[in-house]
Amino acid sequence: MKKSARKFSKYDVATYIIMIVGAILFVLTPLLIRLFNFDSDMLGILIFLIGLVMYIVGLIIRLIIKKVGNNRQTK
Repeated sequence: MKKSARKFSKYDVATYIIMIVGAILFVLTPLLIRLFNFDSDMLGILIFLIGLVMYIVGLIIRLIIKKVGNNRQTK
């Protein structure tokens, strides 16, 4: 019987962590401005977007590898 949940790769977990760090930095901007005079909104959005782009690129690469692997098996 196959498992319904797929195992996340290390790359996926790393991209999720990067996106979470970016989101936390963005959400904590008012607190960081008051306490440390550090404006982190642009930095948080940038880190989140970098993680999102990494995840999308990894997804596209996995789909291409899967498609190429299926084509080689059928030939």
